[in-house]
Amino acid sequence: MRGPAIGRAERRLLAVVLLDRSGAGGELALDEALRQAAGPDVGRLEQLADGSRAVVIEANRQVASDQAARAARCALAIHAIIRGGPMAVAMGRADASSTLPEAAVLERASRLLAQVTDVPAGQPPIVLDEMIAGLLDARFDVIERDAGLSLCGERVLMQGTRTLLGRPTAYVGRDWELGALTGLLDECIDERSARAVVVTAEAGMGKSRLAAELVSRVQERRGDVAIWIGRGDSLRAGSTLDLLAQALRGALGIHRGEPLAERQLRIGARVGAHVPAADRKRVTEFLAELVGAPFPGDGEGGAALRAARQDAQLMSEQMRRAWLDFLAAEAAAYPVVLLFEDLHWGDFGTVQFLDMALRERRDRPWMVLALARPELFEVFPKLWADRPNVQQIRLLRLGRKPSERLVRQVLGGDVEPQTIERLVTQADGNAFYLEELIRAVAEGEDQALPETVVAMVATRLAGLPAEARQVLRAASVFGEVCWEAGVIALLDGGMAAPAVREALRKLIEQEVLAVRPSRFPDEQELAFRHALLREGAYATLVDEGRRLGHRLAGEWLEQRGETDPMVLAGHFERGGEGARAASYYLRAGEQAFYVNDLDATIARADLGLACAPGPELRLGLLGIRCLVSGSGHLLGVAFAAAEELLRLAPRGSVPWAQAMRAYIEGTLQAGRIGDLLAAIGLLREVDPAPGAVGLMAFTLTVSTYALDLLGQVADGTSLEHRFSAIVHATGDREPIARLWRNTTLGLRSSYAHEDPWRALEHSEANQRIFDEIGGELFFLILQLFRALNLFYLGVPARARRCLEEVARADEVMGLASSLRRFSLAWLLADEGALDEAAALATQLVAQGRAQHSRLDESRGHWVLAEVLRRAGDLEGAERALEVALTMVAPLEHPGVLGTLARLRLVQGRAEDALAAGTEAVARSEAMGACGMFRGAFVRLAHAEALHATGALDGARRAIDDARARLLAIAARIPDPDYRAGFLANVPEHVRTLALARAWLGEPSTVT
Repeated sequence: MRGPAIGRAERRLLAVVLLDRSGAGGELALDEALRQAAGPDVGRLEQLADGSRAVVIEANRQVASDQAARAARCALAIHAIIRGGPMAVAMGRADASSTLPEAAVLERASRLLAQVTDVPAGQPPIVLDEMIAGLLDARFDVIERDAGLSLCGERVLMQGTRTLLGRPTAYVGRDWELGALTGLLDECIDERSARAVVVTAEAGMGKSRLAAELVSRVQERRGDVAIWIGRGDSLRAGSTLDLLAQALRGALGIHRGEPLAERQLRIGARVGAHVPAADRKRVTEFLAELVGAPFPGDGEGGAALRAARQDAQLMSEQMRRAWLDFLAAEAAAYPVVLLFEDLHWGDFGTVQFLDMALRERRDRPWMVLALARPELFEVFPKLWADRPNVQQIRLLRLGRKPSERLVRQVLGGDVEPQTIERLVTQADGNAFYLEELIRAVAEGEDQALPETVVAMVATRLAGLPAEARQVLRAASVFGEVCWEAGVIALLDGGMAAPAVREALRKLIEQEVLAVRPSRFPDEQELAFRHALLREGAYATLVDEGRRLGHRLAGEWLEQRGETDPMVLAGHFERGGEGARAASYYLRAGEQAFYVNDLDATIARADLGLACAPGPELRLGLLGIRCLVSGSGHLLGVAFAAAEELLRLAPRGSVPWAQAMRAYIEGTLQAGRIGDLLAAIGLLREVDPAPGAVGLMAFTLTVSTYALDLLGQVADGTSLEHRFSAIVHATGDREPIARLWRNTTLGLRSSYAHEDPWRALEHSEANQRIFDEIGGELFFLILQLFRALNLFYLGVPARARRCLEEVARADEVMGLASSLRRFSLAWLLADEGALDEAAALATQLVAQGRAQHSRLDESRGHWVLAEVLRRAGDLEGAERALEVALTMVAPLEHPGVLGTLARLRLVQGRAEDALAAGTEAVARSEAMGACGMFRGAFVRLAHAEALHATGALDGARRAIDDARARLLAIAARIPDPDYRAGFLANVPEHVRTLALARAWLGEPSTVT
């Protein structure tokens, strides 16, 4: 039966004082101690099977702190009467319907006693569990001993627009804070400059009331300000982009429960109001993705959306871009305030997107007001730390005079001064405490006022009728927010719907719940007036009712269109529905990856795996773990999942493709070359499933380049052909795959095929794809390889501009992260800017060392040696080359040897130069390539070394071959201007042709 399990069965607090057999004493003495300390109405004596005895103290309407105090006093009274063994005091919640409800608490107390091994003579300890020790206030002397926490005695201490009881209350004690917020908003609007304010305070200090007063003031004074609201919730904490999505759904006028097509129409209409026409389709599609109203990836969806579905980083960038464009358009029309309550229960994605907006939309009149508890800075330690337009306000405790005003306002002018003094003193500046104390006085309970918020909450809930408590328990299952129909659904079979509605109405009147705008259409939404009220109600649920309640809550939310997978996963996991929970954790992991929250990606995948999912779901969750392989500190986590997936997943499937990417990156970084080559061989044989093509495309690019770096260029070319066949089979349906294929060819056509023109064509082809799908990484790829090929083709000025525009490539390009600095340093050296070139080379060396990348460090030493050689620092060049040769990749070994040959010539060591030049050419010919398009450089060095040793015939043959190879490359360049620049603007090309003329006496031009 649903109703009885969820609503009627209650957990209650029990406290137990346990005496071991040596301290059992006489029954009359125990009865007297129980009567004096606990009271016969709440305590009873139990004889246990092992001869020990226990006093069980029940709460009834006591608050937790009072119950703990009674148990402590009982223990002290018994201790004073009876001399014997140690005692233990424990506390816990028990199912009231159980035949022996105190069994679990007795067991805890028994464990405490068992830990007592050394009892001082005449001083048997009273050991406490952590729960009861935490509820005891400073009147009780609690110390920490080897046996644990011990009770020593009790001290005598001196006692020291929102409605309340149905009356609107004035806003007291926050004039400065309200004025500061109003002033900041005025500045934001008048100066058309973004602002952010973070207001922190402990629970109950009045953050929400401050925000409500600000909203009222803004609406009265400025009717043109749009206010978008997102509220944190403990059950939704960390849900990807949840707070921002809430705010945007309000701005867009959509509800989760509406039909998908209607939500999409509303988004399109709102975007169309202010966003420029050229951007509307893109902004509409990616805002819809962000707020949980996704368009299909084909048909109505555009190429950019299809591509983003294949690449998480691209999806994250496109959603950020849509958010920024929408905010800019809206803020150009009217000022915007984004109000986020309980940001400590927020999420990384929202914080990240707001940080980006504070940086990139700082010239618009919009403001963030974030309310949170102080632990916010534990959840987000560097919250917007780099933004100068962010201010923090910490709410101090209410002053005495504002507190007195509130008491008089609610209780009336004739309230006695001593009552005001007592309430203000006990509240100690906490607005929530003060309101609860005022309520207790009004309800005639001022003789036993609670002293902690836990006590106040427990007292208040215990005073409600049984039906109201039953309804609150069901409501608490949903979190800080519930819905009338949802509560009715959870209590179906145990309480009639009219009775539930009536109980909810009374709870609203009694200010336990409050009505607020609903995110589900046609469903009344209710919120607990304070999170602690919800926590208090939830704590009284029995385990069986809690499980059933969460399962039913998950089903109800699922039917109403809830799109937050973390919320649904949490309900189904707590409800014992592991498989359903795992499916939502899978979706939540994908969402976290979309906003580059890699730690959350792993955490959610692990939560799903802990739910013991079926084989298919397990594969998907392991695949999510593999997605983080691009992050160095998480590569090991991804690699472990990849090894399992490659054994279990169908070859070519999406999880298999995810695993293969992580496995190849892991083996490459670990230097497990045998395993790497075996994986690449398997990759060459597998046909990807349709949804896996984009994932596999990146892996094919990395694998091809890895083969080249290892000197296996012919195998790289074979994999390149396989890659092209896969992409051609998809036509235009996979822009991501086409982009990675063009990237592969744009990189290797120059060095593996000695065809920089073809390489440039493929780099330029990516421009059209980038125009369709966007993405920072793809822009960097486009510009970097365009620049490299312009450099190779003899267009240095354009190449330099492109390289200088993509400094971010140094951080995010993985295996290619060193290409920008290397090429720019070499280009600057060609131009004679040797100091600039040396600085870049030194930076590249440092980058390689810091990231433990032998590839980057070797490239840094290589280009540094080349720069120092040209600068005349021959010793420095020698040292740099010695290091480079110990770690250089096989693909680039010929180029490093070419620099060594040139250095030896300058040093006058012609024979050594010839040895280095000969080895360089031999290695290059054996591989069929020379990295960094240094083939002409190597051939020239070899020819010059031959000439320097007097091998003139050999030198002429070598220069003739070098010239022929050069002219053959030039002949493949159809553009005459590019062809001429290729021969006239690259130093090694110019010298090769000049030496050919001098040594062979033949023309060396091409038309």
